[in-house]
Amino acid sequence: MPNARRHHQKRSRKGFTLIELLVVIAIIALLIGILLPALGSARAAARTTQCLANQRSLAQAVVLYAGDFAETVVRSWTDSRTHPGSWTDWPQTEAGVYLSTAQLAAATHVEDHKRGVQAGAIYQFAPDVRAYHCPSDRRDKVRDNAASNLAWVTYSMPNVMNGDTYWEGQIGGTRPVKRLSQLWRPSDTFTFLEESDPRGVNMGAWVMQLDSPQWIDPLTVWHNDAGVVGFADGHATIRKWQDPRTRRMSRDQQFYGDATGNPDYVWLRERWHGR
Repeated sequence: MPNARRHHQKRSRKGFTLIELLVVIAIIALLIGILLPALGSARAAARTTQCLANQRSLAQAVVLYAGDFAETVVRSWTDSRTHPGSWTDWPQTEAGVYLSTAQLAAATHVEDHKRGVQAGAIYQFAPDVRAYHCPSDRRDKVRDNAASNLAWVTYSMPNVMNGDTYWEGQIGGTRPVKRLSQLWRPSDTFTFLEESDPRGVNMGAWVMQLDSPQWIDPLTVWHNDAGVVGFADGHATIRKWQDPRTRRMSRDQQFYGDATGNPDYVWLRERWHGR
């Protein structure tokens, strides 16, 4: 009987050629180039959404505070030593000791800033330190330059909201609003906006010159050249800053900028005063 032979037929396996590999790599690179900006935009939109939620929480906390304290507007200052009942307080240690200017400059973390938030007058109505910080604000991790300090609190209240009487006169106002009933149309009166004071604390309250077109404190442009603004009825909105001077002032954190013919100045000025 003849020997049976099994013939194993070899299958040839053909790999990718160099040209095919280059085409695949080019396609992957193209997809990455398309997807990365979209992912970046999605992350930026998420940060803006969180900032809006933060400001709604804080604006509503102001309303709740007034409801518990006979219509009193919480003080817009950031230091209860000079202005008792400030909405947020100065950074302090676990023992409640306020940080000095030198300690602020030397700080390597923002835990003391968070304790200042927790000591503030509205914390009982907005009891989450994350609500006081916009996720686009990187000052909790990065110093913009050698002269700037770390910070946590992103938001500021305008001085007209039960702030400093002397300052209100200096900027051309009449007197700070002390009761919610004194507000001119709460839905059109802003109570919070974003500020990026390089000193590590948004010092005092946010101010602008009221009797002449001049900025004093700058704004921020973290949300695609826009800022989030909270209002006395508890809502918040995104405001696109229209004037290139506003955007430049805010990027460079320039104080006392000219606001002649500036629609952003006009928009905020119209939403400042009480009645």
